[in-house]
Amino acid sequence: MRILSLSHRLMHPSIDNHNIFNAPSVFDYEAIVVDIGGIAKTIQNAISSNESYLTHSDRQIINGESLDEVTGIKDILDRRQEEFTRALENGSVVVAFIDAPSQITGVKGFQGLDRYFFLPAPAGINWDYSTIKGGEGITLSIADDEHPLVKVLEVYRTELLYRSYLNENVPGIAGKAKIIARSSGDAVLAAEFNVLNGKVIFLPTPVPSLTQTTSQRESEAFVIAFPELFKRMDSPPPNWVQEIDVPGLDALESEENLRKTELERIKESLAEATSLADNKRNLRNILWTNGDHALKLAVIECAEILGFSVSETTKNELILSSNDKDLFTVVDGSIDAVDMSPHYRLRSQIDNVIEKESQSPRGLIIANGQRLTKPEERQNEISVPLQIAAESVGYAVVTAQEFFNATIAALNGTTPELLETIHEKLLSTDGIVNLTEIYSKSE
Repeated sequence: MRILSLSHRLMHPSIDNHNIFNAPSVFDYEAIVVDIGGIAKTIQNAISSNESYLTHSDRQIINGESLDEVTGIKDILDRRQEEFTRALENGSVVVAFIDAPSQITGVKGFQGLDRYFFLPAPAGINWDYSTIKGGEGITLSIADDEHPLVKVLEVYRTELLYRSYLNENVPGIAGKAKIIARSSGDAVLAAEFNVLNGKVIFLPTPVPSLTQTTSQRESEAFVIAFPELFKRMDSPPPNWVQEIDVPGLDALESEENLRKTELERIKESLAEATSLADNKRNLRNILWTNGDHALKLAVIECAEILGFSVSETTKNELILSSNDKDLFTVVDGSIDAVDMSPHYRLRSQIDNVIEKESQSPRGLIIANGQRLTKPEERQNEISVPLQIAAESVGYAVVTAQEFFNATIAALNGTTPELLETIHEKLLSTDGIVNLTEIYSKSE
C-alpha cells in the first residue's frame, strides 16, 4: 500500500511526499495524509510568489488563468477538490492534521477560500469555525485504545503542539464522530468520521520540527496503521514463516489443494455445459433479432444444424453450401414486414458474381418479419414487393420462423433424406419457401 502525504514530510520508502500542486491524482491513493496548515501555507506562498511550484507534469503554477504551458492556482485547487471527493467515494482514508479553518485570500477566481475547501464532510457537518475551534496545548489522553492511529499518537506524546480541537457539541457531530483522543481538558483532539464511502480522521499536530528519530517512528507508525484501518495485512510474511511446523496443517493443506482441484474441474465442466446450453439458447435469437450480427449468427447456427456448409466472402457475405451448390444468403429483420432492403443487397452480391464469373448464382433471403411478435401470431412477415421481386428475379425467401422450425425438426431426428429435400427446396425455389410441408409429411 502506497501512502500519499501532502505538506507533511514522512520518511519511508512506501510514502510519496508531495505538496498540493505537484502531487499525482489524489484518487489514485487509498491512504492519504494531509497537513491542513501546511497546505494553506503552500498556497499562500504560490500566491505571493515567495516560492515557485510545478505540477506533477512539470507545468508552471501561476496565480491566473491556465494557458498552454502554465496552470492556474484556481484550476488545480478545483481539481484537488474533485479528486479528494472521488478518493473518498472510492473508500480511501484521509488522515488530516487539524488546524483552524481560516480563509485563504488572493487566489484569482476565488473571493475567499477556506482551508478545508478540498475535504468533504459528513452530511449535516461543515469543517468551519463552529466545528473546529482554535486552541493550543501539549497534553493528550487516549480515548480509544484499540484505534490503529493510537500508534501514531503515542509517537507525539512528548512532541505535541495541537493548534485546534473539534467541538463535539455542535449539531450533527453527536453520533458521527468516533473519538480517539482528548486533551487533559477533555477537548476532542483526534476523531474519525465516515465520509462518503471512506473515512476522514483528524489528528492533533505535532511540534513543527520533529527530530529525525521521531519522524522515522511517526512514518513507521503510519505504515503499520493504514493496513489496520483497512482491516487487512499489507505485506506478505517472510519466507521462513513457511518452514515453521503447525500440527495438522499439512493434512488441511492437502485437503485444501484437493478441493481446489475439484473446484477447477467443476468450473471447467460448468464452462463446457454453459457453452453447449448457450449454443442451443442462441438458436432462438433467429426469431427476434435483426442485423448482420445477432440475426446472422443465429442463422449460421441453424444452418449448420440443417447440414449446410457455411462460409463468407472477403466482404463478409454469407454463403450456405450444399452438394457443391452455393446460396448467397442475406438476412434481415423488422418489427413490421420485411421490405425490399435485403433484395437490393442480394442483387448487388449476385451482380458482382455475374460480373466476375459470368454465371448467375442462387440467392436466399431469410426474413425475420414482425420479429417482436410471438411467432404463432405473425400475419405479415414478408412484404408483397419482396415476394414479387423474388419470383421475378429468381431467388428464394424463407421466414426466420420456417428456418427455425426446420432446425428444431432436425434436432428431433429428421432423416438425411428430408434434410436433402429441404436443401433442394431452398436451392431451387423462386419466391417464398414453405419448409413445414416437407418435414410435417413424415410425422
